[in-house]
Amino acid sequence: MSEDNNPGMLHSNHAQPDLTRYILATPVEVVHHLASIARSGHMVTVFSNKGKTFILTRFLEVDAKRGVLLLDWGADPATNEQLLASERNVFVCSPDGVKTQFVTTAARKVMLDSGPAFEVDLPEQVIKLQRREFFRIQTPVSNPVSCHVADYPGRPLDLVLFDISLGGCSLWLPAPHAPGFDLGQKYQNCSFELKPLGSLRVGIEIRHRLTTQLRNGNEAVRAGCAFLNMTPSSETLVQRYVGQLERERRALVG
Repeated sequence: MSEDNNPGMLHSNHAQPDLTRYILATPVEVVHHLASIARSGHMVTVFSNKGKTFILTRFLEVDAKRGVLLLDWGADPATNEQLLASERNVFVCSPDGVKTQFVTTAARKVMLDSGPAFEVDLPEQVIKLQRREFFRIQTPVSNPVSCHVADYPGRPLDLVLFDISLGGCSLWLPAPHAPGFDLGQKYQNCSFELKPLGSLRVGIEIRHRLTTQLRNGNEAVRAGCAFLNMTPSSETLVQRYVGQLERERRALVG
């Protein structure tokens, strides 16, 4: 996959996994996996026009005989036209915490009994990453996002977000030895203002701590957290937010 057609996977600041271990390359594997996503009704993000535009949709049907995938038609006519005009499209979703990504050629408009839909040729291969290998993207330093921990002992606490993914986030702790952030610690009443898209209200569980040295020589600690009690609407919100940050990042470097 080229860099222009791979939002999210080639720009992580973390070491890249050996993707060959995760490629589904036989037609049977591809059809089976995409059909399971269609049955789940999970939201899918389709990046088009070299990552400049995107649409949220669902798989309607995987037609193995014809070799095509049918997608739900979008509500916004302009976004639908942008997808139809794109020669290559990148599909990204994370059903049950397992990230799936693949590339297709141009989408076509077709008419079903229920109305219009998108149709694309089935991809030759699909990348299916493991649960813990979500793409993480750093949040902007100039416009920081905070996590409001309402059930922190004693008083509510606001922590600055370092990065975010569909599976969780990293938070800067207020001090290297701040109490209450031991491994396994859970906070059930947390909120993130993902401007301008909305507020994410979830729980978090501390999974790891990382000590880093800042440019001024001081030490700082980040806590890696897993999201708890994520709903489909919460996943869609995070997915849209990550897509927005990726488009902004591309605009800065492109």
